[in-house]
Amino acid sequence: MSSPITVAGVTLDIQEAGRGRPMLFLHPGEGMQPNRPWIEALARNHRVIAPHHPGFGNSSLPDWFGTVDDIAYLYLDLAKQLDLKDAVLVGACFGGWIAAEMAVRDTRRFAGLVLSAPLGIKVGGVLDRDITDMHSIPRAEFLRLAWANPENGTVDYASLPDTELAAIARARESLALFGWKPYMHNPRLKRWLHRIDISAHLIWGDSDGIVSTSYGEAWQAEIPGATMTVVPRAGHYPHWEQPDAFAAAVTKFTREL
Repeated sequence: MSSPITVAGVTLDIQEAGRGRPMLFLHPGEGMQPNRPWIEALARNHRVIAPHHPGFGNSSLPDWFGTVDDIAYLYLDLAKQLDLKDAVLVGACFGGWIAAEMAVRDTRRFAGLVLSAPLGIKVGGVLDRDITDMHSIPRAEFLRLAWANPENGTVDYASLPDTELAAIARARESLALFGWKPYMHNPRLKRWLHRIDISAHLIWGDSDGIVSTSYGEAWQAEIPGATMTVVPRAGHYPHWEQPDAFAAAVTKFTREL
């Protein structure tokens, strides 16, 4: 089910499915994508609420809106407007960065946090690249790094309608707006991860070439009590490449809250 909702002057296109404990799912920088097997998998045990980020899908992007901080505050307002209680906050890739920015600010409406291969922090030195520059590499190289099986991420753009092509282009432009400089991270976020005061779980694909499992271990070390699951035969998008295994890891975590 899809429905628009306006929060703080921003109109969000929201997908919703399932019943049970509410789950706010924040999608990766690739966008929500037309085929969303992870929503169906998660919806078996949760009420999944999945907004398209501002500038993605049919969500609006006001001219005053342009940082990950803006999205974090917007989604905290969304959680309040929806009156979420004891919800689970789940973020993948770029969505994981947003979820972490939310969690260091205010966790009152959330019982648990799941971060799937999040971007957002600086781990190495000034000249070390922690996050692959997804905008500068050829598409074939991106697929090799982002997917355990690159065929899983292959898209036949020639077969897509103009509306979907426009949505893909809009999503890429919006991702660059929010994460171009510094590239896909907040230099200060790592220092505030200790403020996350709810149970947290990290999920990583064992073949992730965008952000390595050692990058995930750095996240785990900064979040008090955080645990981690590594999903076999998955790259940077375990929710997409192995939706059943991803949903099983999330459900195990939420049942133990």
